[in-house]
Formats: sequence, structure tokens, C-alpha cells
Amino acid sequence: MTAAPGALATRDSITSGSPEDTLEAGARLAARAPDCRAFYLEGDLGAGKTVFAKGLARHYGVDPNQVTSPTFALVARYGEGMRPVYHLDLYRIERPEELRELGIEEMEEEDAVVIVEWPERLGAYRRADAMRVRLALEANGARRIEMLAEAEAR
Repeated sequence: MTAAPGALATRDSITSGSPEDTLEAGARLAARAPDCRAFYLEGDLGAGKTVFAKGLARHYGVDPNQVTSPTFALVARYGEGMRPVYHLDLYRIERPEELRELGIEEMEEEDAVVIVEWPERLGAYRRADAMRVRLALEANGARRIEMLAEAEAR
């Protein structure tokens, strides 16, 4: 990581050589950003968003083996950890109005962590205080993981 240990830089990036590294990167980010309640995961299909989400969830006490991509259910709630964790996969969302039906407003009111794959579909529900994470598959099979504050990303 480019930031000092324990510090959370506005911009930070790493290269992950394995799914285990990607999961660990998610757990480390959550530990370094204790007040963050929203993580936006961007990247193409297969970039490692769900594996990174497993690491985030693990930090909050959720068994990472329970975390799967909620592509068809759209939202998964994990309540057995320190605080509730919602994992949203908005790949199939066509209109931001559909988010109201998922209960996104209620998630915001709860003391929960919200992890969103495909956050560009959030529309007006995008939070200014979210941590934005871009994952990209490199030619050698590694993943480039770039983290930045949402306010800086716009």
C-alpha cells in the first residue's frame, strides 16, 4: 500500500496476485476505515469484486464462505457479525427507481455496512462518504486494486 501503516490515504493502490490477497486487501481496507459505512466496488466481470467483498465482510465478523455474489437476488444481508452487512449487486438494475424496492433507504437508516457492486447504477442514492474501490484484471492475471474516497472520485 502506498499510505503509511494504519493511515487511510485518499488514494491508495495495490496489486493482488491471488484471490487470497484480494480477500485480505478487503479486510485491511475495512480495518483502516472504521467509520466507513459504504464501499463501492467497480470493475469488469471477473475483476474480483465479490472476493474483495468477502474480505470487507470478514472484517465485520461475517464468514467469507457465506458471501456470494447476489447477482440474481440483488441483495444479501449478513447479520451475524459486529454490525449488519448488506451486499448489493446492481448489475441487473436498469433504473435507480428499482433501488427503492430493494430497501436501500432502510439500509441507510440502519447502522449497517453497505457493499455495492456496480455502484454506477445507484444514481441519486450514491453517498458522498463512500469508499470507492476499482478492481482491474491485469494481463498477467493479477488484480490492480485502487481505493479512493467517493468525494475525490467524482
